[in-house]
Amino acid sequence: MVHASDARNIVNMLKDPMYWRIASKAIKSMLGKRSPFYGSVDVTNYCNLHCSHCYWWASRNSSLQELSVEGWKHVIDELFKKRYNVVHVYLLGGEPYLRPDVIELFSNEMYGKCTVVTNATLPIKFFKGIVLYIFSVDGPREVHDMIRGKTYDKVRHNIVEFTNTYGRKGKGFYTTVNVTINSLNYKHVGEMVKEWEGVVEGIVFQFYTPFSENDPLWLPFGDERDALIDELIRLKREHYEFILNTEAQLNVSRRPWGSRCPNWMCIAVDAFGRIKSPCSMGSADPNMPSPICERCGCLGNCLAYTYGLRGDPSKEYDVYARDIANGIGFRQSSLLHR
Repeated sequence: MVHASDARNIVNMLKDPMYWRIASKAIKSMLGKRSPFYGSVDVTNYCNLHCSHCYWWASRNSSLQELSVEGWKHVIDELFKKRYNVVHVYLLGGEPYLRPDVIELFSNEMYGKCTVVTNATLPIKFFKGIVLYIFSVDGPREVHDMIRGKTYDKVRHNIVEFTNTYGRKGKGFYTTVNVTINSLNYKHVGEMVKEWEGVVEGIVFQFYTPFSENDPLWLPFGDERDALIDELIRLKREHYEFILNTEAQLNVSRRPWGSRCPNWMCIAVDAFGRIKSPCSMGSADPNMPSPICERCGCLGNCLAYTYGLRGDPSKEYDVYARDIANGIGFRQSSLLHR
């Protein structure tokens, strides 16, 4: 049985040129002509938080100078448009709102094709070309503050103020809360749905990806994780339009899938203009810690996996790095932030 909202979404999808571009790329990938669907960008090498579960701090490099606005314009023109013609770009951190000049650039140069992911601790400026605002919240007040520092009240105030000021769905952009499930917050998913429904348009759950074998934040595969996924599926059926995960994607998260991750779908660029490997959670520096792909909980590539797309994170992504190294120079002195 097709849910009414799914039928509406299918109709809207068929009207949107972006989805036809995605379909074209998907078909070509199945024929062996793989090319990134989307890009991700570490807008800045700085963050105003030090969250206990954040992959970014594990691979941060403090010795290099990040790109200037002109440098990012070069990345947009040469990499995202000319070289790979990506459909969408995700603006990540550090904390993107520490570099509003870069967000504004992407909003203008890739109008209607950008998402910004923020911890929402800073005032949330509206950019007309941004179509999705994702707010990272990791539990009710006490749990969130344990993971991210005492920020929950400020975060909720900023999100409520933003949605009240700029309106809700139908205004050309969408607001979503992202919850990264780990061993500290997995018992609070129902509370999160209650707290944020009616404030933002949607909520999405993904699982924490560890960088070490004995990482205590990772929720292992097994009975406890399965019970949580059962609960998420129950909540999905009760709050069908609000919870954005699909049942198929949630079920995939029960067992290891990351060794066949279609990581080639995203071209990830760090704050210095270097290509990251094996994905946006990784690093351009081979000496930095790397995510354990077999325990991956990332939502985006997992969703693509449920639709049949596959890859090999151990080798495929490096093709992009070699491609760029042989072609485009993003680290010219004139392109660095001063």
